[in-house]
Amino acid sequence: MKGWVCLVAGLLLSSCGGRTPAHVPLPPLDADRDAATADLTEYRLQAGDTIRVKYLYHPELNVKVPIRPDGDVSLQVAGLVHAAGLTTDELEQVIKERSSHRLRDPEINVMIAALGERKVFVLGEVRTPGFVVYREGMTPLQAIVERGGFTTTARVDSVLRLSKDSADYQGTRLDLSKPLNQGVPEGVELAVGDVVFVPRTFIGDINLFVTQYIRGVLPIEPRIGAGTSF
Repeated sequence: MKGWVCLVAGLLLSSCGGRTPAHVPLPPLDADRDAATADLTEYRLQAGDTIRVKYLYHPELNVKVPIRPDGDVSLQVAGLVHAAGLTTDELEQVIKERSSHRLRDPEINVMIAALGERKVFVLGEVRTPGFVVYREGMTPLQAIVERGGFTTTARVDSVLRLSKDSADYQGTRLDLSKPLNQGVPEGVELAVGDVVFVPRTFIGDINLFVTQYIRGVLPIEPRIGAGTSF
């Protein structure tokens, strides 16, 4: 018995020499799963996401479908449903209401199958126009830097930002000269799908600007609403 006590004591002493134990306790799997589920429950769907719609009593209607660039999904019974901007719980209720005219008390379950790629478009007088992958808190200047920065002919005090508001794109003009030259905080954060356009000269004709630089680049054709401010 004394031998066993010595052996255990020796093992305990050897483990105190600063070495990391081979087995590190991990948080319960259920806790991780609950946290991930909570995040997805609050998540609002966006164009490019893929959802799985299940009918509890009508499995033949189950479908896995991507959310179109305009934010809609097309379902066999419910028809065309606008999914972008809704949580999965909210979308379930919409599909349930739309399906009730053909199904009695339908039970619907909506799950996120895959998240679409988040993009911000950077166009105009930048070294490599294109898109960057969106990150939480990304600013216009950060997005521009990721596309190589401004060209020598860029008008940095008149950068345009187009943000989607429902079906329309609302525009604002940004002066990035102070953040660029003086390190002043931008105070602007981009959203998924935003367009940052760096002009060479002042843009007076917005419709011509959209025709020349925006159409064919964005996943849907934007419409500049009456509330646009430049």
